[in-house]
Amino acid sequence: MSSDPSPCATCARLDRRQFLTSASLLSLGAMVTASCGDGVLSGPEISPGFPEETLRLDPRQITALQQVGGRTVVTQGVTTPVLVERVTSGQYRALSLVCPHRGTIVAVEPNGFLCPNHGARFDRDGTWLGGQATADLAPLGVRVNADGTLTIGGAPLPPALALGASSAAFVTTLGGAQPAPRTIAIGNDGGGILSGLQVSLAYGPNQRSGWLSVQLDQASAPAVLTLTAQRGTLTAGTYNATVTVGAPGISNGAQTIAVSLLVQDPAAPAALQLSVGAVAFSSPAGTTPPPQTVQCSNSGGGTLAGLQAQVAYGATGGRWLSVSFDRTSAPAALTLQADLTGLAAGSYTATVTVSATGVASRTIAVVLTVTPQGLVVTLAAWPALANVGGVAGSVGNVSGGPVAVARTGPTSFAAYSMRCPHAGTTINVVNGTSFRCPNHGAQFNSQGVWQPSPQRAEDLTRLTVTYTPGASTLVVS
Repeated sequence: MSSDPSPCATCARLDRRQFLTSASLLSLGAMVTASCGDGVLSGPEISPGFPEETLRLDPRQITALQQVGGRTVVTQGVTTPVLVERVTSGQYRALSLVCPHRGTIVAVEPNGFLCPNHGARFDRDGTWLGGQATADLAPLGVRVNADGTLTIGGAPLPPALALGASSAAFVTTLGGAQPAPRTIAIGNDGGGILSGLQVSLAYGPNQRSGWLSVQLDQASAPAVLTLTAQRGTLTAGTYNATVTVGAPGISNGAQTIAVSLLVQDPAAPAALQLSVGAVAFSSPAGTTPPPQTVQCSNSGGGTLAGLQAQVAYGATGGRWLSVSFDRTSAPAALTLQADLTGLAAGSYTATVTVSATGVASRTIAVVLTVTPQGLVVTLAAWPALANVGGVAGSVGNVSGGPVAVARTGPTSFAAYSMRCPHAGTTINVVNGTSFRCPNHGAQFNSQGVWQPSPQRAEDLTRLTVTYTPGASTLVVS
């Protein structure tokens, strides 16, 4: 698979020869000359949808994608041309170049797109601007892989916030040096563009404040969060704070980082201190949540050795938690790993008791929430779902196809495949309340029921929704 940047001017505009080549490839029909001699191209009865298969692209091998704002058009290895644009230093967008009106391949212009058939105009992000009335250009899912390549194809997933760590621990002594700053990577583990990052800070109840500062290097992912702790006039003891990282439209909601500052008193006897007293895991059945780490420190003087950890399970039972130290003397890191094998959806609890030679032990309360298998949708990420009758489109994929969710009541939801039953075109959400097929105009209400419209069709395919009243998420399968 390779890309051809020639169809546009800075990515370059499609010239006549290149456009005809694409038209021939896509079976868009022969050229016909209108009486006015404008050379309007005839369109197909069924406009091709965007590629269902995924393609892999290495942006480092494409000159146009070496800078933010650079664009290239992929024409090989795909059924229809795809434009790829570098939006930020580490985020990309992809758009199908098939005009939703009649399936013509749009021309790429410096500030957007123009359909040469009936004159529909689109903004740089694919939003329809004017001319022939139609839908926006279809966005494609883009995922940045760990090796730096891109996986492109299918309906786009919403962005998902990914943090490099869920906790950070600082240690200093009375009169000692300031602890070194800690950095935590922030990435996008979903699709789309993750921007508008925001950070807030809250200190533990009845504790001194002002000892922690937080700073983001930029407001879009990938970003780096720097945490800096200063002892100031704090006395010996452990101080806690919570850093919350969020962004608009993320599918998994705001994420938190538990931060602790341990001020040691070398003149005091050894004592065991833990960076957190509670740990929570949450993951769909059959998956493996990432491990979590608890820092174990000596808040006094001398040596704290012989570290051990034991697990006691709650009434729900099961042996789903493993614990291990990286060393047996403080400071040490205790790693907790949850294993969901054989566990049904539900809540599980455990208590980890940490002990060391000659000191009082400490405990960690652990909660594991196993959600049903399927697509997990965070309600707060989709404002349309706040009201009964609201519809959110392209919330994710189920069985390879895009999904829409509608709020049907105060505590009830429905989900539908976004494939038009007539010819398989991906439908659009209209005003957050209904659906319309951009191909032949079939219309559906918020319950997925076909409404009298130019094209007759079956009702939308309904999917299974699992939702507990009051919960912040639901699951579509």
